[in-house]
Amino acid sequence: MKLKFASPKDEYKIKRLLAISDLHHQDIKPSHLKHFLLAWDESSLIGVVGLEVKDRCALLRSLAIDADHRDQGIASWLVGEIENYAASLKLNTLYLLTMTAESFFAKRGYRQTTRESAPEGIQATAEFTNMCPASAACMLKHLKET
Repeated sequence: MKLKFASPKDEYKIKRLLAISDLHHQDIKPSHLKHFLLAWDESSLIGVVGLEVKDRCALLRSLAIDADHRDQGIASWLVGEIENYAASLKLNTLYLLTMTAESFFAKRGYRQTTRESAPEGIQATAEFTNMCPASAACMLKHLKET
């Protein structure tokens, strides 16, 4: 398995994996992809996670693992790698919205918060404004200084 940053040529495969995983992908633009990490098994995309960077924080989004590769620790690995990347960018806090993975993220140090407490830049993302329902859990994690 190999980890790499996404490029515009990966857009179709990323959106396909997100669609198969029932995750929002309509708002992803090529400019977003510089903050997306991809897990590859030879030439097959098996996992994706991304950040939407806003000032000193980011929205963690689009975590998806191919169905044939789930329950192998790939999601945890990707989240750890994207957190390391966020720390290298000197980001302070990661936010996310989830309908199904609250316990997964809680085990990784994320805690529930209100949407209203998120910074304006995060609240202005498509995920916050019109893609994720109000019933989605909003979570955050403060990153440690490195």
